[in-house]
Amino acid sequence: MKWWNRLWPADAPGGPILWFAPNLPGWKEDNSTADLRIWRDADGAVLSLAVDVAVTFDVHKDLSDETEVRRYARGLAESRSGGLIEAHARCTKVGPTAFWIYKRLEVPAYIYTGMLMACAHELPFLWTVVDGEGQTTGIREAVVTAGLLRSGKLTPANYEQCWAHDPYDPAYRGVDRSVLRGISDDACYDAQFPEHPLSKVRRVLAALPDNMEFDAKTSGSLLQ
Repeated sequence: MKWWNRLWPADAPGGPILWFAPNLPGWKEDNSTADLRIWRDADGAVLSLAVDVAVTFDVHKDLSDETEVRRYARGLAESRSGGLIEAHARCTKVGPTAFWIYKRLEVPAYIYTGMLMACAHELPFLWTVVDGEGQTTGIREAVVTAGLLRSGKLTPANYEQCWAHDPYDPAYRGVDRSVLRGISDDACYDAQFPEHPLSKVRRVLAALPDNMEFDAKTSGSLLQ
């Protein structure tokens, strides 16, 4: 039996969105509808699920094409005045899956958005997780910068040139430089800053493919 058939029975009433739930600790469902399910954690981060979303590429083919996924993700980020941090196409438990993260600036804080897209029963579905900096901002950037300066890997003279770039196209200038991927956005720093919103967004995206489960209880309550 295919994994999708176990998660989403063919005779599931009310449509596919009712039968998904993230099996992740700390997330509680909030104000979900039959079209959009929403969860929140104690820190205010938001996780949502939408099915049959509108996309501008062929989900049956391009979810496996990392170049196309990156093009699409960059365009989506740009349309929201954000800069792409990373985008990947991988084969996961749910099949061909696209992941991407971008950031945008709501002065003085960065807001990080991660998305996971896959396809089931001919329908694309999209998980979105959003988390942002709180009252204290810029610590990750400051600590990483200081460490790179001490080690000589970064200098005051080359800081402007080296710090921020699109991860896959160094010549890209489609958004303000302030939202382009910075050196401190690299995943190698997540362990040093486990509670940073970017670290959390990455963690949730990585966990989702292995932690979606059939949710008959919630589907029943939404159908009433």
